This record gives sequence, C-alpha cells and structure tokens, in this order.
Amino acid sequence: MAEMKFKILVAEDNQIIRESIAEAFIKRGYEVLTAPNGKIAVHTALNYHPDVIIMDYHMPVLNGFEAVAEIRKYPSCTNIPIIILTSDEEKDTKLEGLSLDIDEYLTKPADEDEIVARVQLLIKRSMQKIDSNPLTKLPGNPSIQKKIEEVIAKQEKFAVMYLDLNNFKVYNDVYGFKEGDNVIKQTAKLIETVSLNYDFSSFLGHIGGDDFICICKAESAEEIAKQIIMEFNFLAPSFYNETDRQKGFVSAKDRSGDMKDFALLSIAIAIVHNTSRVLSSYGQISAIASELKHYAKSQKGSFAAIDRRGDN
Repeated sequence: MAEMKFKILVAEDNQIIRESIAEAFIKRGYEVLTAPNGKIAVHTALNYHPDVIIMDYHMPVLNGFEAVAEIRKYPSCTNIPIIILTSDEEKDTKLEGLSLDIDEYLTKPADEDEIVARVQLLIKRSMQKIDSNPLTKLPGNPSIQKKIEEVIAKQEKFAVMYLDLNNFKVYNDVYGFKEGDNVIKQTAKLIETVSLNYDFSSFLGHIGGDDFICICKAESAEEIAKQIIMEFNFLAPSFYNETDRQKGFVSAKDRSGDMKDFALLSIAIAIVHNTSRVLSSYGQISAIASELKHYAKSQKGSFAAIDRRGDN
C-alpha cells in the first residue's frame, strides 16, 4: 500500500512519541506530516488533506477533539479517517467524542505495528467507500446528488450554485496538467472558504475537472457568488507568468487548430434557487443550471447568472 505514497498526519505534542510514530510510517514509504498542537494540526489538515490523521487527545492550544471538530467543518476533510490516541479510560473518551465521527481509538502506549495496521485498514476502507475527488478531496457526484435530494425533501429555501472555469482547457494546454491541477485545488479552497464564511451549513462538491457545486441557504447565494468572483479575479493572474499577466491573455490553438488569443481564467456561476419556483428533482435543477451556466459563460470575464424566473 505504501508504494502509492499515502499521506499521514501525526498530531502529538510529545516530541519523542511524535517522531517515533512518524518514523514508523516513513520507513514503510509513507509521506508524513507532523503537528505539535491542535491548531497546527487543523491548519495542516486543511492545507494538505492527509489520507489519515493520527491525533493525540491531550494537546495544547486545541485538544484532539477540538481539533477534530474544526477539521470536520470543512467538506474537503469530512471523509478523512481519524485515529485518536489517548491514555484516558477508553469508554469516557469515546462518549465525549461520539458526535465527531472518529474512526478509531488507540490507548497509549500503542504498539507501532498496531498503529500501522490500523492506518492501513482505514485507508483500505476509505478507498472502497469514498466517492470524493482524488485531487480536491471534495465529495463527488453520488454525494452531490444525495445532498440535493436531501435539501429538496426538507422543503426549505435553498440555492444550488454551479461553478465552472472559463478557458481552463487553454490554460492546461499552455501551462501543463501540473499547473492545471494547482488551479483546481486553489479554486476549490477559495470556494470552500468563502461559502463557509457566509453559510457554515453550506455544502461543496467537485463534479469533476473544473466544475464545482455549492449548496447553501438561498439568502446567502448571491453574496457568496459575488465574493467568489472578487477573490477569484484577484487570484487568477497569479497562475500566469509575468509575460502573460502583462498581456492579459494567452495565445494558443483553438479547436480548429488556428492560433487565437484567449483571456485569462475567469469563473462562471449559475445559481438555481427555490424562492420563486418549486424545485422537485435533481434533473430539473441540473437542466436549469445548464441553461444559466451557458449564459454566464457567454459573458465577458467572471459572471454569476441567477434564475430570475418563477413558476408560470
């Protein structure tokens, strides 16, 4: 399993224990990240998306459960398996963490081989059940459809935002897939941060490629879209070299094989909501969004198109 370079985060304030656990995985070929306190563990998890987190319960700044609670707030980290290390009575600790979706508990001092075996098992289970996008770790299409069906069933006011990058294929062609992957990851992080700042109950999914979806409260959708556009427009030039930034475009072949100038990356957003019409199915929402997204992409630069039509 380790040949795939799985990434492990070891959060432990005791340096000797932290380094001992880290070394056990490094010598087996894993990539290991470490954190000496709960706050750094949260920051590391959000920025590097490890495959498994090993978290000590007793840590400074944020204890293990407090750190897990912060990590679980982010859709991209919802499915990361987490092991809690504790020297406390197992029953009491488990009861305290029942609501945090913790996968395993190990009592210290834990045997090195047992820790490795538990991690390997969690990775195997995670790969079998998770539908998340491997690049962004965000929920994929099955989870997206399930979430939309859930909000429809609740009969509350909601909005579904479809987000798509303009000229991304051209960017990939010119700058290569590695840089393209970086754009996707940075865009996912931006959308997730903005949407959660406005609506902490929002849900972010990755449809695939440069297509994302955000499900949020209806009253928050337009403000979220405006903020995403503002921040993406600020971020986009950093993806280019100085020459292309100064020009404000890149030159590449179009679908016909002719050289053409293409604008820098921008973002198109389609907002479908149920404040003026009944939304009753995933297919209906997708159809409305497709039409709105087509219009948004026909505009110059970043643009958000919101459904203004009601039921006839």
